[in-house]
This record gives sequence, C-alpha cells and structure tokens, in this order.
Amino acid sequence: MHNLIFDFDGVLADTYEAAVECRIGVSKYSTREESIAEMNEYFGSKPNHTKDHTLTDEELKTMYDWVTNYGHLIHEHGFSLFENFIEAIKQIPNKRIALVSSGSQNYVLPALANSGLEFTHILAFENHHSKEEKIETICKDWGIAVSDAYYFTDTLADVFELQNHIDKDKLIGVSWGYCTKEQLLTELDDNHILNKPEEILSLLSE
Repeated sequence: MHNLIFDFDGVLADTYEAAVECRIGVSKYSTREESIAEMNEYFGSKPNHTKDHTLTDEELKTMYDWVTNYGHLIHEHGFSLFENFIEAIKQIPNKRIALVSSGSQNYVLPALANSGLEFTHILAFENHHSKEEKIETICKDWGIAVSDAYYFTDTLADVFELQNHIDKDKLIGVSWGYCTKEQLLTELDDNHILNKPEEILSLLSE
C-alpha cells in the first residue's frame, strides 16, 4: 500500500500568481515585488505555527482571520490545478491519499472537488494550524507510523517543519511549485525531488 500525503499549493494547484496578487489585499505589502519577497521569506523558512509554537491565543486568532480572508480572495481570483500530476497520481495502484494545507479550506475544498481524486482526509489551516499534527491524525486513522507515509511538498518551510517528523527517504520535494529545484536541493537529496509528474511512479517503485 502506498500511503501518500500531499501539500496543496504548488503541488496539486498552480496558485502562485493568485497568491502574489491576493497577499497584497490582506497584508501590509502594497506592491507585487513586496508580495513576492514576503512569500519567498515565508516559504523558505520554518513557519511559526508548528506543533511546538509559542503563539498566544490572540495571535492564533489573528492568523486564522488572515487565512480566512486570504482564502476568500484566492478563491475569487481563481487558479488552475496541475492536471498532469493529478493524472499521474491516478495511475498509482494500491494507494490511499490525503491532503494537508496551510491554506484555507475556502479555496482548497472547491478546487479538490474538481480534481477527480478521492482523499481519505483533506485538512486545511482551519482544521489545525500545524502540519505535523494533521499528518499525525491522518497516519493514526490509517493505522500506520508517520515514518511509513510519503509527503509531497514544494516549499522549504515544510521541509524545515517536517524533516525530523517524516522519514527522510519519504519527504519528497516537487520542483514545479513555489521553490525551484535548486532551492530544494539545499535541504533534499536529488533523488527526493520530482522534476516531472510522471516520475512519481518510478520513485514509489524504488
């Protein structure tokens, strides 16, 4: 059985341009350049809303409000799915799949309804702010150890949050999302990076 957990933005969905535009509407940044710089900083470092965070209840509420507003904007803006990768996932035999996201269910859920994929879990930011805890929930429900699950991400933020949580051989970067292959190579081995959607089958057969 292949136990596969996917991130959403940049892995299953091409939300980059929408994210750049919509961040301007919900943050202190007023230009495209400032929005990109903020995104690069966020996705290139460990997030502050991890399992071991020190955020206050008020700070968490502010974060939830921001994500909710951002979710409405990005849903209205619109974006496409990475259809080639979704089709490649459909070709994998003997699998169960789940999804986690730091994004809002306001845009994640409507997009996935059109993907043709059947997930056992879809856990967005509103379900829990920590990807570690969401992954633990999924694996517990699946009856497996976290180390037995593959996790697919496009950001260094996830690598930094999960590198001591997910088995190193099963933490997979995808190079078509928010971070380039060169950026991912600073933390992941070359054979743990997907460059083309169709490579997923050969990776899982290793």
